[in-house]
Amino acid sequence: MVLLVPELTFLTGLSDLRNNSRMLKEVMWEMVQSPQQHYQRLTSLLRRVRDTAEAARELQRWGLRLDTDIYRTQAHVLPGERINLRHRSFLPAEELGWHREVTKEAPIATISLSSWLLIYPKRLQPLAKELLAAVRSSCGPMGMQVGQPAVQELRDDRIETFVRSIQSSLGSQ
Repeated sequence: MVLLVPELTFLTGLSDLRNNSRMLKEVMWEMVQSPQQHYQRLTSLLRRVRDTAEAARELQRWGLRLDTDIYRTQAHVLPGERINLRHRSFLPAEELGWHREVTKEAPIATISLSSWLLIYPKRLQPLAKELLAAVRSSCGPMGMQVGQPAVQELRDDRIETFVRSIQSSLGSQ
């Protein structure tokens, strides 16, 4: 088992994802695969690795062996939960994509977001602006009031810089 500390990890390999619509579509397609499709793709990958002579030699050199099947376990599938909004309710579709329904109608109750802080490193200023626009465009139709955040642009993205910024903001409020 490999455990990663989220604060010490960095996203790699997908930095140009926003600028590459083909890659974005491929990533999204991978994310919406059914469990059966994931299983088929993984077992196909295992077979290809096993049947490739060069890969088999490398695994043997390391003293490793790939099983031809992935681990199976018995599971219980829970029934879908009904999503209740202020004026209607619905059962989510099989693919679990109910974002559109939820953001078009007001929930049963909302809480205003009047006092909040947006902290971001200078190099991510365009993403911070996109985030703010997305929050406003999603929250408005749901009946949620979103005030102007206190904004802090950081010179770097080190954890200590974020911590100091948050602590100074909390101390001044």
